[in-house]
Amino acid sequence: MDPLYGRRGDDSGYGRCAVSSDQGGSDSDRAPDRSRLRPRRAFQLPRAAARLDADIEAEFRFHIEERIDQLVADGMERSAATREVEARFGDYHAYLANARAIDRSTMSRHRRGDLFRTVGRELRRAARVLTRDRAFTIVATLTLALGIGATTAIFTVLDAVVLRALPYRDAGQLVAVMHPATAPGSGERNWGLSPGGYFGFREEMRALSDLGLYVNSGFTVTNDDNAELVQVARVTSTLFTTFRAVPSEGRLLLPADDKPGSAPVAVLSHEFFQRRFGGDRAMIGRMLQTSGGPYEIVGVAEPGLTLPMPGPFASSANLSGYAVDVWTPLQLDPAGPFYNNHPYVGVGRLKPDVSVDDAQREFASLFQRITARLPEVYSPRFLSQYYFRVGVSSLRDSVLGPTVPRALWMVFGAVALVLLIAAANVGNLFLLRFEARRRESAIRSALGAQRLQMAVHYLAETMLLCVVSAATGVALAAVVLRAVMAIAPTDIPRLAAISLSGRSIAVALGIAMVLGVVLGIVPLLRRGLDLGTLRDGGRGLSTSPRQRMTRNALVVGQLALTLVLLSGAGAMLRSFEQLRRVDPGFDATGVLAFDVSFPFLRYDTREKALVLHDALQRRIKELPGVTHVGAGWVPLEHFGTGCSVVFRENRPYGVDEQTPCVPTPTALPGYFEALGITVEGRAPAWHDVSSRSQAVVVTRALADRLWPGEEAIGKGIASNGSDSPFWYRVVGVIPVLRAEALDRIPTEAVFYAATGFREHAQSGDLNDLTIFVRTTLSDPRSLLPAIREIVRDLDSHTPVVSPRAMRTVVSRSIARTSFLLTILAVAAGVALVLSAVGIYGAISYVVTQRTGEIGIRMALGATTSHVVRLVVLQSARLGVIGVVLGVASALAGGRLLQSLLHEVDATDVRVLLSGTLLLMVVVVVASWRPALRAARIDPGHAMRD
Repeated sequence: MDPLYGRRGDDSGYGRCAVSSDQGGSDSDRAPDRSRLRPRRAFQLPRAAARLDADIEAEFRFHIEERIDQLVADGMERSAATREVEARFGDYHAYLANARAIDRSTMSRHRRGDLFRTVGRELRRAARVLTRDRAFTIVATLTLALGIGATTAIFTVLDAVVLRALPYRDAGQLVAVMHPATAPGSGERNWGLSPGGYFGFREEMRALSDLGLYVNSGFTVTNDDNAELVQVARVTSTLFTTFRAVPSEGRLLLPADDKPGSAPVAVLSHEFFQRRFGGDRAMIGRMLQTSGGPYEIVGVAEPGLTLPMPGPFASSANLSGYAVDVWTPLQLDPAGPFYNNHPYVGVGRLKPDVSVDDAQREFASLFQRITARLPEVYSPRFLSQYYFRVGVSSLRDSVLGPTVPRALWMVFGAVALVLLIAAANVGNLFLLRFEARRRESAIRSALGAQRLQMAVHYLAETMLLCVVSAATGVALAAVVLRAVMAIAPTDIPRLAAISLSGRSIAVALGIAMVLGVVLGIVPLLRRGLDLGTLRDGGRGLSTSPRQRMTRNALVVGQLALTLVLLSGAGAMLRSFEQLRRVDPGFDATGVLAFDVSFPFLRYDTREKALVLHDALQRRIKELPGVTHVGAGWVPLEHFGTGCSVVFRENRPYGVDEQTPCVPTPTALPGYFEALGITVEGRAPAWHDVSSRSQAVVVTRALADRLWPGEEAIGKGIASNGSDSPFWYRVVGVIPVLRAEALDRIPTEAVFYAATGFREHAQSGDLNDLTIFVRTTLSDPRSLLPAIREIVRDLDSHTPVVSPRAMRTVVSRSIARTSFLLTILAVAAGVALVLSAVGIYGAISYVVTQRTGEIGIRMALGATTSHVVRLVVLQSARLGVIGVVLGVASALAGGRLLQSLLHEVDATDVRVLLSGTLLLMVVVVVASWRPALRAARIDPGHAMRD
């Protein structure tokens, strides 16, 4: 009587497990309690699975009881028969569990097959329906693709710049260590670390596992006849350990390389190693010939290793990006001497379980000890006047700054509003389409279609449409992304890393899925409609109030969101116009700028560098069309990265006066004339340089602060202490100059004309300067071939780099505002068009639905003008509601935009009124054509219909 397993079909299509014996028998009415054989249930099974389990258990019981009855009929006691059957049967629960597992697997397989067949059938039906209604499908697909594509493109930028981690190992543990200071007249700035602070922090810090320093620099590589100006990072060896960097060839810098006097070594970037030397491993151990001397190449960094941000005193020649070509050791002396000089960026790595706030508290305490040990460097007056302190912040936040994330989130919000408007538009189209299919839906319901089946029916259409829209939107996003990259400001960090990624495509598909579900369930919210439609038989003259309310709400929402975008674009337009009207204090028309870097070993004194500058200017000035040539710092291009304290001759600062710390750029003769900067008094000439007359030029903003109400010309200033034996003489004053940014107050600055009182005081500044050429030619860049030939003739190891027109520099200074304006303007324009299309479609449909009503009105004497006024006023009411909601939303969100505006209020009444007027005009125009069509309805024809 060993149990045998067999399969027996039933009407459900699933098999059942059966147990049979080797002897025949008949069914029995007796079913004794066999609790010991019943399965244990730990949870309530779903209904279908529970029903299947009950069937299996009943079949098991049937065969067991049948065998027990057979043994009893043969003369056995029932208890003995029961024991016999149980012994023969074996583990009841194991057999039962095995049977359940088999049947559940079969059920799941059948259900998956049914699901796939159902989905496939519904998708094929949806494709036929959408293909048949081509006009609706094309309009809805393009509308959604526009919203999804724009949103995906801007999300790609936001993800690459703001959301994605920095390209370092465990980047979340990296922090920036800087010195925030409040400079008078220019707000808060971040100063770098000083050598004294660096060694003081490293000696006692506990919150950081490592701390490294770096500063941007540059020199010319001269290993062959092709001289190349390369990006150089002078770093401590600890920077590589902080980044957890590894070499791809050779080694990285070691602590022994940091010691002063050690042999100069260099680590090449992987990209520079491949570009310059073709990846030749034989270069490891050889000398890199540079304008700063020979360096032994000891290794190659891993691919993609870059600096997170430029140093605070990086020159304009080194700002083409944050990529590094050559890494060299800083070789700072821990024994000092130390000065109040902070040129280095500090990057640290937090220890596990240590937060940024913990590190901030520790470093604030350490800085107090450092300043107490160095009172001659950090005087109490300096610390209090400049609110000089130490700041530890996330490296990612330091790289991005506060403005870039805010601007990109603003742009993302703008395109998200466009997406919502597009979704509302398509939602209205679906509602109108559903109205046209009411009778079809009613017949389906009358024939027994359940709500779930109707949901699948509509979801198949909306999901298919939205997925196709997402695919189209991703293709459109690639085009939009290229356009965005073309107009994006170059100062946005990590701009080169922007590209469509899997995350961007996932976002597009996610948006499509959400829209598909929302658009698919909207028709299902209208309960009780279908059967009423069958009873009415199409006799109704208009739709129900609930239907009208839903459509009107979507139109009003579109109009409100459109007004928000219009007000934002209007505010940015006014801000942009205000910036364009700002006088920078120089004339950029017809000015060409380019950078040079004279080899330090060849031009190691001030005199040698000045001789080359003089010869270069004279040769360039001989070119046709050139009127002036000068050299110095570039306004509006990292002009205010550093500052120096300025002292007045014979007039110490009072207790209540703040010692000014201002930029002190070098300006060779011809600088002011080449840039068209007006100078009251006179500008320094070459005889001031040769005679060391100590002539300087100051801006009016600084002169009014140092000598309020007095004539500044002839006054003495110095930057090396109030007891300095060398005082520079002010020979000219610049009336107005905005050299740091157009949206900031006039710049306070002192322009030194290379008249240093020490032989090597300014040789470095003179070796790395920007040359300015003013020309009457329409295209200043046409002079570049001749200029390159002149520079090559004077010194073949001096490359001409970063040529640019000064008009381009001015444009770049307002590029962020221009970028935001362009995005908001395009978003507002698209939203305006979508809203016009939405209200046109809604009013057109209303006119169609009210054909009979309008015919009755006209039959009763209504005139054409009355009908037109009726339709237009209905649209105008929706417009007024949308305007009220839009104005309220614009006022509430105005503060988000305010920080990005210049001398413009985000809630400016004129901007809101202009946007309101434009929107109402669009509403009236969009409803005018449907109104005219309504006025031409034939009353007799309408009554017959």
